[in-house]
Amino acid sequence: MPVLRTLLVIGLLAATTTPALAAISATVYKSPACGCCEAYIAYLKQNGVQVTTINRNDMPQLKQQLGVAPGLESCHTARIAGYSIEGHVPVAAIGKLLTSKSRLVGLSVPGMPANSPGMGPEKPGSLAVYSMAHSPQPSSLYGNF
Repeated sequence: MPVLRTLLVIGLLAATTTPALAAISATVYKSPACGCCEAYIAYLKQNGVQVTTINRNDMPQLKQQLGVAPGLESCHTARIAGYSIEGHVPVAAIGKLLTSKSRLVGLSVPGMPANSPGMGPEKPGSLAVYSMAHSPQPSSLYGNF
């Protein structure tokens, strides 16, 4: 009986996670030359996110316009439901942000860390995700995903 209960819980979690992301659309801004951005876009699509991609040659200026905090930059920036999603942020963190309806600017995974979505096999629980707050509030650790 415990095995059946475990399978039921796993099935319910899977059923409630993917459909919630299926209604999400994202615009990903990236440099035309970046390959890891394409891998992250594929990851978003695999998780049910509808993605529009826009190549830009002015990423530093765009990041500033979108409120990406200094020191939390990565290679690409996505806009999802009014939030700035910087770098290889896992969909679990994005889902948590969307559910919370927080007043944050968004989330960031600075740089291009190994084992983040689109950067090799993921290691859940090991990736630091940072929140980006409106100035003058400091950014802080949002959680490990």
